[in-house]
Amino acid sequence: MLPKPIWLENGKVFLIDQTKLPGELCQLEITTAEQMWDAIKRLVVRGAPAIGLAAAFGVWLGAARRLEAGTLTADNFTAAVEEISAYLDTARPTAVNLHWAVTRMQDVAVAQCAAAEDGITAAKLVQGLYLECQRMLEEDIAACKAMGEYGADLLQNIPNFQAMLTHCNAGALATSMYGTALAPAYILQERQHPVAVYSDETRPLLQGARLTAWELSQSGIPVTTICDNMAGVVMAQQKVQAVVVGADRIAANGDTANKIGTYTVAVLAKEHGIPFYVVAPLSTVDFSLRDGSLIPIEQRKEEEIRQFNGRQTVPDGAMVFNPAFDVTPERYITAIITEKGVAYPPFAQNLEALRRGQPALQCDARSLQQQVLTAAQNMAKDGLSSGSFGNVSMVDREHDLLAITPSGVLYDQMKAEDICIVHMDGSEIAGVRNGYKPSSELPMHCAIYQARPDCSAIVHTHAAYCTAYGASGQALGAVISEMGMLAPGAIPLVPYCPPGSEELAQQAADVLREANGCLLANHGAVTVADTMARAYMLAQILEDGARTACLARQIGRVREIPVKESAILFEKMKQYGR
Repeated sequence: MLPKPIWLENGKVFLIDQTKLPGELCQLEITTAEQMWDAIKRLVVRGAPAIGLAAAFGVWLGAARRLEAGTLTADNFTAAVEEISAYLDTARPTAVNLHWAVTRMQDVAVAQCAAAEDGITAAKLVQGLYLECQRMLEEDIAACKAMGEYGADLLQNIPNFQAMLTHCNAGALATSMYGTALAPAYILQERQHPVAVYSDETRPLLQGARLTAWELSQSGIPVTTICDNMAGVVMAQQKVQAVVVGADRIAANGDTANKIGTYTVAVLAKEHGIPFYVVAPLSTVDFSLRDGSLIPIEQRKEEEIRQFNGRQTVPDGAMVFNPAFDVTPERYITAIITEKGVAYPPFAQNLEALRRGQPALQCDARSLQQQVLTAAQNMAKDGLSSGSFGNVSMVDREHDLLAITPSGVLYDQMKAEDICIVHMDGSEIAGVRNGYKPSSELPMHCAIYQARPDCSAIVHTHAAYCTAYGASGQALGAVISEMGMLAPGAIPLVPYCPPGSEELAQQAADVLREANGCLLANHGAVTVADTMARAYMLAQILEDGARTACLARQIGRVREIPVKESAILFEKMKQYGR
């Protein structure tokens, strides 16, 4: 049975005192804003969504007590709500849901007063706050279930999924019901899909050992508690197939603040090739913060580390560092699961799309962007192009995505987020805002991908020897055996067409139907392959071949590999490096 950390009963607010778990199940009635502030501060109630709900109830309780004392009137109602909200907002600085919740209560107070008829009573306004708290509670239950459904779908798609690892407690005890990080496990349980959980103990307050293990065992889900420093071994021994954590605050770019130790788990997950999912409602995303460096981190009391179970474990002469949270950079996060859908990298675009109710990318575009960026920068470093000339692209055919270098951005200054994302036909993707225009050669890339369904990467260089050969109009035959990977004979030459034109796009696509590389008259060379690494290798081979041919002509007569032998090499080389 799922526990509830906060609930209403006969117009009263109750909390489970989570500081007493697992040894004692203690229920507290909260009657004042001051008691709620203390409960949030002391972690009687914790977890970003539950803290937000508690704060909202705290605003209502504070207003209700002033009404009973006779100090609350319709005239000073909004000022009183603002004062109570500001007080509760100081309980814990990192959890953005706290600020979001009290701000929402203030907005409701203002809206009530603006819409009120003359003669409305303070009691009626306080009742409005109570009803808003009920709505927030119902919304949170629905949001947690939705996050659980999205997360369960992802976990079920992992081959041979059996178990996940989590850190701290982001389960039913951290929300109104289901939780965030544990919601997918509860939904899988409802679907009768096998699921087990490895729970980090989560030092220094042991939320994973005390709370996560308690609620999962109460719910009948197999749970194994481990020390925080055992996560790497668990991953190495393939005991878990995913990591799922909650969040206390997420910056606009996806950097995520969660319980201290989460960053370590994320790094370990990436090292072991295990997906790392963050589950949190959109209210946890602080769109006002550019990145995680701006997230305030709560520093807690030294005693939490100096003592364990009432006994001193750190000598008086030693210093203590006790941040409550750390920030996991977005590059370690596979996806952020919200009640509105799943956000994949780039998070800045996809989280904003979910916020606006627009469709978000359904795959990790960051991987495409990073591969395109690496190839483009290597192209400049290796002398295959300079400045911003040439272009590189890669596609995800399953999700109809094309990532391509932008126009006019120097390679040595280019960043992954500068790489443009469009559909494979070159059209814009709803909700995706590219910072630059895609390369002017986008039509050529689109045409080639359409002509070559087996290819996923294109490299267009302005390498000197390839460009010289293309400008000379002479055929470039196979002068080194590696050129057998490019074409069954001479390298095709596309006659001059204006750069960026449909004519160039179609002619390049036509010659590359049967070849993996071609020369463009006065415009460099193009290579295609099923992976970026192979497409880039072909670009290097093509430039090596052109340079070899030029040098051979200077030395004397060029002896090319016979066309028949070149055709045989072309067939053999299709399996090279496979």
